[in-house]
Amino acid sequence: MNIATISAGFEKGDFLVREEQGNRVYFDFFEEAFNYISNKGYARMSREDEKHWVDLMNVIHDSVKGGMKYNTGTLLMVLSRPVGTDATTAKPPAKDSKAPSKDGKVMNP
Repeated sequence: MNIATISAGFEKGDFLVREEQGNRVYFDFFEEAFNYISNKGYARMSREDEKHWVDLMNVIHDSVKGGMKYNTGTLLMVLSRPVGTDATTAKPPAKDSKAPSKDGKVMNP
């Protein structure tokens, strides 16, 4: 499972999307951040899974002596998608095998 988060409270942009492989993208509006990540195939985790994940991250952040070195912002949403699904590499739906010719007649390939 791949996990992405949307957080708020950063200087570069109001909202930050963190996704796989450490990619970080800043947005001025929440809607832009949400559209960006949902177009990549991510969906919001169930409330129970999201709570478990947030609790785990809080424990991890609290384990750092002196606190986290960088601003972690305020976590707003945790999203996930199955491994191997990527909207950028998804194939378009198969077209019908019959294609119309220039004169409007249907031809079989």
